[in-house]
Amino acid sequence: MQADENAWPFNRQEDQRCPICLHEYERTQLTKHHLVPKSRKGKATVLICAACHKQIHAIFSEKELEAKYSTVEALCDAEEFRPWVSWIRKRKPTKRLRVTQSGRRRR
Repeated sequence: MQADENAWPFNRQEDQRCPICLHEYERTQLTKHHLVPKSRKGKATVLICAACHKQIHAIFSEKELEAKYSTVEALCDAEEFRPWVSWIRKRKPTKRLRVTQSGRRRR
């Protein structure tokens, strides 16, 4: 049985794509994001770029990630996160972006 070349995660080490911003990165530039935080007994992970990873944790609390945003699709559809997704997808991939804590009250 052959693996689908377009399936996530990609089989080629040098050619992986962040599922949030859709930019291609080397595997070494991607970080593991626990869809349900490890502190809340989550085990499933997805590889995403550092900028998207930082932004997720700047916006959402661990409680919110566990309760509402335990899939990539749910994260991308989140009202608070949609502006970031739209903005980052228009940018060229860079090594670093400055990410600051969200001004909204996290619960």
